[in-house]
Amino acid sequence: MFRHSIRRYSIKNIPFESQPKNKYNAQRSAFNLKPVPTQGLVHNPPASIPIARNTPKAFLPPNDPRLHKLEGKYKTYSPDVLEDMPVIYGMAKEKDYGMTAETAREILKLRTQDPSKWTISKLAKEFNASKQSVNVVTMKNKERNEELINELDVLQKLWTNNKLMSRNDRRKRVQMWLRNEY
Repeated sequence: MFRHSIRRYSIKNIPFESQPKNKYNAQRSAFNLKPVPTQGLVHNPPASIPIARNTPKAFLPPNDPRLHKLEGKYKTYSPDVLEDMPVIYGMAKEKDYGMTAETAREILKLRTQDPSKWTISKLAKEFNASKQSVNVVTMKNKERNEELINELDVLQKLWTNNKLMSRNDRRKRVQMWLRNEY
């Protein structure tokens, strides 16, 4: 039955449309744009050309005359002026990269006592040091690493198939980005 209904139609019966049908008025609609192809090469300049005065200071040579004209744009403040300015809260404090032996011993002691309580970030905050330096002092704790891996395995067993598929897809996508394939 289905075959017979298909055989009744041929390509000749299908109406020819030179352009797709438009729900707007074809004569007066702004939607009805027909690009006119140009002959030869097409020069399409950028929306705005780069302006010399927008050149960052880092790219200007020291003897460039634009530096004197744009002094206000690249303003630097003296320490006296900075002292009078209001304090901005939430700014990152400067880390102390010169760690003493006593501090290193204390960090190591706390980390070995309770690695779940004294994480790298908590120790870094406590001793005002960078996370990298705390990580170098404490080194890798194999027991703690195994605990974390076991916790992750338990959590991954609870994942649904959709979550597993999405994680795998994400991992593949990252690999494709790194290979410049995506």
